[in-house]
Amino acid sequence: MTSRTLLGLSLLTACKRKPVSEPAALPAPLPSAATTPEQAVAEINRSLELWTFQRNQPPKDLNELVTAGYLQRLPTAPAGKKFAFDPAKMRVQLVAE
Repeated sequence: MTSRTLLGLSLLTACKRKPVSEPAALPAPLPSAATTPEQAVAEINRSLELWTFQRNQPPKDLNELVTAGYLQRLPTAPAGKKFAFDPAKMRVQLVAE
């Protein structure tokens, strides 16, 4: 083989794509440490940020954060309030029911 052929073969070998590996599994979510409604909102929003960073799309609903392992469970909203998810802003806030 000529040096030109060897160079061409080595370039082809070097340019082969490596197989795409699956993303690393998420560590188990920590139990909710939220003791105030504001902390609960912050906890959900942190989970949404991680979801968006890893998946580049919004979840269908907040329960999907739990089923996918981003939250251990949804925090309980205070009486007369609920967590409202805005997929356009990727934020959660407390609103009146």
